[in-house]
Amino acid sequence: MSLSIPRARILDPASNGIFAVPAIAISLFVFAYSTIYGQKAVLLFYAIWFPLLMLAPERLLVNRGPILFVLALPALAALSVLWSDVPALSLRASIQYGTTVLCGLIAARVVSVRSLVAGTVLGGLVILQYSHSEGAYAYDFLDASYAMQGAFESKNQLGFYASLTAFLALAYAVMSGTPFILRPVALLISGFALWTLVLSDSATSAIALVAGLFTTLVVLGVTKIVVSARAQFIVILLCIALALAAIAAQVGALDVVFEVFGKDTTLTGRTYLWNQGVLFGEERPIAGLGYYAFWVHNRPEAEDLWREFYITARTGFHFHNTLIESFVALGLLGTALVGAWMLALLLGTLRIVMNTGLRAEAAICAGLAVIFFIRSGVEIDFFTPYTVGSFLVPYIIVQMSDQRRAVLDSYTRAVTP
Repeated sequence: MSLSIPRARILDPASNGIFAVPAIAISLFVFAYSTIYGQKAVLLFYAIWFPLLMLAPERLLVNRGPILFVLALPALAALSVLWSDVPALSLRASIQYGTTVLCGLIAARVVSVRSLVAGTVLGGLVILQYSHSEGAYAYDFLDASYAMQGAFESKNQLGFYASLTAFLALAYAVMSGTPFILRPVALLISGFALWTLVLSDSATSAIALVAGLFTTLVVLGVTKIVVSARAQFIVILLCIALALAAIAAQVGALDVVFEVFGKDTTLTGRTYLWNQGVLFGEERPIAGLGYYAFWVHNRPEAEDLWREFYITARTGFHFHNTLIESFVALGLLGTALVGAWMLALLLGTLRIVMNTGLRAEAAICAGLAVIFFIRSGVEIDFFTPYTVGSFLVPYIIVQMSDQRRAVLDSYTRAVTP
């Protein structure tokens, strides 16, 4: 009996905050700085999540649809070893990627959205403080500007963690059930993260943060409307959004946005990268070169791009677009699966809005989904191992599916005589 009680508490999302919050915080720190702390940090990440799989493997067998859907992408990455130009590298990277995704799926079944929010705020605070202690600034050849990058190799990574922390700290401050004494603390952390975001000068992170906050507010508003009227309201909102977008395009609002963030029409070289990626992908269009097989030393195309963009380390670079990165690595097959993940983020948001009783959790998941969807156009957040996106996107997809299923099950029980 003494062994069953801790096991039950650890596995119960409603009461395992004492485990889940630090687990999420540590995981985020590992994702942020695994390049600094190496294998020991990665082993700590595995030590947190894999025992849960052994304690309750059946958690992944309930509502298996979204689990199998998410695992299809890392499975294809592993299969690419069979045709990869660099099979040993593809094998190692695909195992690392697959295990990162698997840990995200485990977390989706044992960590509540509230614990995820609290853990991310805690972890994000430590990550940002660590970067401020480094205080490193660097010249960004893509953006032609100096910006803070902290302990990261890129200002965009610092900006991403700052935007994620700002968003979830604000969410934690206004969530019902948050202790009163912690609300001003969360607001201070959000302000600190926003300041860091400004110092990082990351346009992508800033735009994604605004979109995520707007989505969260819209979801909170829509879920106050009776379910029968939500579909019409959402259609009206989409029509208004499309009309505003068309008007903005006509008056040149996009150019104003570029000017505000110091970008040009090429997005500081990203459109050239995208074009090159498509051309390289067309050489092996069906299944690609193999997972992680493009950005390798002595591949002429990779060496040329590293040289053109002043990447002297010859590592840590990508095509700045998740679909194009997947096209080069895994061809049209991989692009279809990555596109399905992106579509699941949007459709999952709409589905939980249409029938959910968890307003705050639904709104937060929707905001995160939109943040990752927008970032996928210019970053590679969930196609690489040991990154917060490869952990959180599977979590979000499964959480949204589980939330919807729980509401439908409760409705079925209510109408069944």
